Amino acid sequence: MSLKFVATTLSGLEEVLERELIELGAVNTRILTRAVSFEGDTILSYKANLYCRTALLILVELNTGVVNSPDDIYEMVMDVIWERFFRPYDTFCVNAVVNQCDFIDNSLFAAMKVKDAVVDQLRETFGIRPSVDKEFPNVIINVHITKNKMSLYINTSGLPLFKRGYKNYAVASPLNEVLAAGMINLSGWDSKVPLFDPFCGSGTILVEAAMIAMNVAPGLYRESFAFQKLKSYNRRLFNELLDEAKSKIVYKCPEIIGSDISERAVDFARGNIKNAGFSDFIRVEQAAFGDFIPNISDGFIITNPPYGIRTDKENLNDLYKLMGDTFKHHFNGFHCWVISSEKEAINSIGLHACSKRKLFNGPLECRFMGYKMY
Repeated sequence: MSLKFVATTLSGLEEVLERELIELGAVNTRILTRAVSFEGDTILSYKANLYCRTALLILVELNTGVVNSPDDIYEMVMDVIWERFFRPYDTFCVNAVVNQCDFIDNSLFAAMKVKDAVVDQLRETFGIRPSVDKEFPNVIINVHITKNKMSLYINTSGLPLFKRGYKNYAVASPLNEVLAAGMINLSGWDSKVPLFDPFCGSGTILVEAAMIAMNVAPGLYRESFAFQKLKSYNRRLFNELLDEAKSKIVYKCPEIIGSDISERAVDFARGNIKNAGFSDFIRVEQAAFGDFIPNISDGFIITNPPYGIRTDKENLNDLYKLMGDTFKHHFNGFHCWVISSEKEAINSIGLHACSKRKLFNGPLECRFMGYKMY
């Protein structure tokens, strides 16, 4: 049975996510704003949760249409046959997002209308009233209303997929795992050459790179997904997919090295690397930028240096100038990639960028800049 899905992501990573989904077998893909719609079967939803590195949520589309009143919301929800997803004693929650809607300006009210319709239908079907559980629900319903268009979904992921499960330690302003994986993909790193991150922080770029190089599905670190609580969940099938994903792991990796001036960051990075099972494949050193030059050649630098919110702006331009000088004099043959929200500091690097991409690190609009060192 073909189902319609929407996979959400971060702004700027839509094309990367679309390629991932197509490789998994998705059809009729379409790039949206911070999302990709696609079609496939239930197996594909399991695979997308397990394998996608740049997806945040995998949502099953249940209904979509025009709404002009709260009663329209109720009726659209009632059009869904909810017993397909619920058992009699299942709990649920509703997450609503409302934008530019004339008749509703409160997402809680929209969630309440959806909840009322679900409860009314299931009470009539099963003879009992289903309960709402915001912490550990069996079914997570997402509703998006923009102007007068409403879309209704089942969330098959649960917690956002950037929460892989290996990062137990994080420095201030940690890099999102999905953003790190997207940066690595956009850089063109082919996972056969060395990679160096001189501002490694919690080690996110290092771990995501090792996962790509060793073909480790990011979902293997997760304890659970929301689809495992649904009535339609096929335990045997998902266990087979898990076994298949584990069998694809390749236990070899190019040199992956990180460094950071902070002893605390280095300890955190090493802890996360250990949690991910990569202690034998990733090396991290404590050093200020420019003081540690690894003995590698023809590799990639992918890094998330300090921004103005994390360091004194008066020193920021000097740091970025040092970055450009170090790239130029010590990393011949490298592809160097830097993400930053500081335009003036980026200009201080003093190198001609061969590639520029706009990405968002949390709320900060950033430039992801690529430099080829000849």
